[in-house]
Amino acid sequence: MSLPARDDVNPEYRFDLTRIFETPAEWEAAATALREDLDALESRTEESLETPADLRVLLERVEDCYRRKQRLDLYATLYENVNTGAETAGNLQRRFRDLESEFEPVVAAVKRRLRETDDQLLDSLLAELDDYRRYAESLREQAGRVRSSDAEDAIAADSEVRSAPTRIIEAVTTEDFDPPSVERPDGEQVALRYGNFRDELSHPNREYRKRVYEAYRGEMDRFEHVLSRAYAEKLAAASAEVEVRGYDSVRDRDFRGTYPETGLEPRLPGEVHDAMLDAVRDNLGPFHRSQEIRRERLGVETLRPWDLSVSIADAPEPEIPYEKATEYILSALAPLGDDYVARTRSFFEDRRIDVYPTQDKRTDIPAYCPSSAADGAFVLANYREDVWSMSVVAHELGHALNVSYHREGPTRYATCPTAICEIPSILHEILLAEHWFDRGGALADHAKNRLLEVLGGNFYGSAMGSAFDHRLATAVEDGEDLSAERIREVYADLLAEFRPAVEYADRAGRDWLGRGMRDPYSSFQYVLGATGALVVRNRLREGSLTPAEYRDFLRQTGRRDLPDQFDALGIDVTSAEPYERAAETFAGYLDEF
Repeated sequence: MSLPARDDVNPEYRFDLTRIFETPAEWEAAATALREDLDALESRTEESLETPADLRVLLERVEDCYRRKQRLDLYATLYENVNTGAETAGNLQRRFRDLESEFEPVVAAVKRRLRETDDQLLDSLLAELDDYRRYAESLREQAGRVRSSDAEDAIAADSEVRSAPTRIIEAVTTEDFDPPSVERPDGEQVALRYGNFRDELSHPNREYRKRVYEAYRGEMDRFEHVLSRAYAEKLAAASAEVEVRGYDSVRDRDFRGTYPETGLEPRLPGEVHDAMLDAVRDNLGPFHRSQEIRRERLGVETLRPWDLSVSIADAPEPEIPYEKATEYILSALAPLGDDYVARTRSFFEDRRIDVYPTQDKRTDIPAYCPSSAADGAFVLANYREDVWSMSVVAHELGHALNVSYHREGPTRYATCPTAICEIPSILHEILLAEHWFDRGGALADHAKNRLLEVLGGNFYGSAMGSAFDHRLATAVEDGEDLSAERIREVYADLLAEFRPAVEYADRAGRDWLGRGMRDPYSSFQYVLGATGALVVRNRLREGSLTPAEYRDFLRQTGRRDLPDQFDALGIDVTSAEPYERAAETFAGYLDEF
């Protein structure tokens, strides 16, 4: 497909990155300045902490360094995303990786200083720094996993090696992958890539979908052993870090994430993951039923993997111009209050969304939302005037509005744990779909289809993905050397459990190929996000949660402990109840079909 040059697209549909840095040269100067201040911060860690003022200065400097690092990361990422072939963009990314390798040992030195300070003294200092207490206590708790200065330098220097398996997976699925060409029913030739495979599988012609699936997966099969070894090595590297740092497990390591990174490290107990997987697996009935509904509505005797992405709506899909999509989104978010809608509108108006696919732009994803505390959020989208891409833009705006609220406070708390961050995004998609329901017609028909995709994918599909990663990670931790055959067996077993109505023939266990570019335990957040979003949606309807209380929840995502975050929404994530309610709600949506 021929894409327009970026300069041919109206600027109102393109990022205004000058609000972060005017030029790459200004970025370079800011990176140099941060390096100098990191040296000063490291020198300060050699001094004793004797007064509240000493401790405040140390913590303020850490917070400031994180704030500036976020800005550098945001600009380098977005600049590369819209200048994918530019040498300057690649240089910024390399420079940022070098900066990160220098950043981590300095922060480790701060944590060591806090650990080496007498507990009673530190508590007395914090008594006068209540606004920094939670931040300091988090850094001090992390200090138990900080190693000596030389060891930290070695760990930082080894970061490129540890990330090599991820880069191999990325290279195989993009650069080394030889895109097979297939002919659409209209005669157009299409080269199948990671970025357009899902789109082509949504085509209404079943024979064409089969050819797309078999051509793409057949090419991916050539790399099965490489991808299997790369993913096994990625898990092995994670397991080695667990040993070095003293985490309980790879799951324990990955359940401490936040975005954007501020130095805070919340912890989600492993029993939450166990309860989540057990409850979802005990409530697979609605998901199995959705597969039978799909088979019936498509009018096929047997559901095949190339039947899973096509819409089961009866009406032809309407085209939705971007301006109309913004109206729909703003109207759908009305239940969250006037302030919320006004912030969303200003996001559209401030050139914070890069709307359309263009030349030299990253187009392998539908949309995503990077941010920094200083600059707020930006959405890189590839809008195509259809229901799916409109829903995806609404999803990313959920992240953007979360950022808008939590960045009202200091940088150190301007973040969101990964266990929480998908709640506002999936809530957006639910509200948008239900808004379409009310309008009726073709859009409502496709909204029902989209809602089944959102909840079926995020609640059930992500639970399956999380079970897959958990089983492989624990196998590696138990000393097992994962082979391609072993990984294939695990995935085939899960498909039989989660998608019994789908006939995969002899390739069920290879359908995982292409996964692995994210952290091992990245799928769980979508299950919790879907669960939490449905609770919020129901409570807003009932009136037991007001829009103001929900907005305050978004402000607090970096300021409360994780259990308190869920408690604020009335969710006990260690019990089966919220997951059972989510499954029941999904079953209710099925009745719409």
